[in-house]
Amino acid sequence: MKKNDLIFIGILLIIGLVALFGFKLYENSRSTGNVYAKIFYQDQLILMIDLKTNEYTVYNTQYQSLVNVGRAEEGIFYVPGAIMTEAEMAELWSNDDYAKANDIVGIKLLVQNEKIEVDYQVSPRDLCELQPPTNSALEPIVCLPNKLVINVVTNLTSDQFVPDAIME
Repeated sequence: MKKNDLIFIGILLIIGLVALFGFKLYENSRSTGNVYAKIFYQDQLILMIDLKTNEYTVYNTQYQSLVNVGRAEEGIFYVPGAIMTEAEMAELWSNDDYAKANDIVGIKLLVQNEKIEVDYQVSPRDLCELQPPTNSALEPIVCLPNKLVINVVTNLTSDQFVPDAIME
């Protein structure tokens, strides 16, 4: 590599780091102190979780019956996944008595340390589980084979958390 190429790469790296720092600073400046995870399944908002308190809102959608919040106090939520079948739940059921007892077929989400992550799902190469826990609007969790997206919102106030059309 030429010296000019290395300088150019260095400048691009510095610009990238400054941009990332700027985005993080912007995110923090807009933050209300409340951090929520919005869970979308097949492009519909099905669940919103307060990452600090584990309070949640289950939305009145056609998928409402597939959302299980029975372990919400523990920070565990179960949501549907497009390619999840009963046959693929054996591993979860062997490690999770609640999921087995309730015949849960879907994705297991875990909220801890004010971050959310995919704790169990089945997809090619299990990429959804490999994504790190997040509490940043800049780092969504995307699980395309299962048609699940988790977006983090940091600029909602607590009175915006509960919408009109909900069912708990």
